[in-house]
Amino acid sequence: MQNKYSNYSKEEYVKGDRIFFPAFFSLEGMMDWLLQTEKFWIRKFLKALRSEEYYTFIRPNKVLKFYYLRKKNRLGVKLGFFIPAGCFGLGLNLAHYGSVIINPLARIGENCTIHGNCCIGNSGDDSNGLPVLGNGIDIGQGAQILGNIEIANNVKIGAGSIVLKSVLEEGKSVVGIPGKIVQK
Repeated sequence: MQNKYSNYSKEEYVKGDRIFFPAFFSLEGMMDWLLQTEKFWIRKFLKALRSEEYYTFIRPNKVLKFYYLRKKNRLGVKLGFFIPAGCFGLGLNLAHYGSVIINPLARIGENCTIHGNCCIGNSGDDSNGLPVLGNGIDIGQGAQILGNIEIANNVKIGAGSIVLKSVLEEGKSVVGIPGKIVQK
């Protein structure tokens, strides 16, 4: 992450995810703040996550890194997210709040969409390895991606699927327990 995004300003980096950030004094911004909508809290979490990454990898600053880490963790507890810094490329879209757990050593590419109640991690043994996901992945509600596997770009993982084997073909859909590629 250090090299790829090093030319980004903090504003460009923090707002690099696929979620609309209304101006605070706009009607939508004020209504979001007053009503404390789901997207309001997800935006706050993503800003804290990306700020922590910015002050960890791009412009290291221990005090600001710690501040945003604490802020992200407090919001994560409220929303059900455990997403460590440095796991996702830019363009992350958290569609809903609720139980999103990512192993700190998992790597996920850019423009990933995650629906609630998902897990990306090991299969019970850290020495076994962790998932590496490509760009444009869409992970459905309740899906789990476990073990030392690779997922190619633009793969869709169906709701409730448990993926235990690599998917090396781009643009495929995976469904079921255990996850199998579906022919279109």
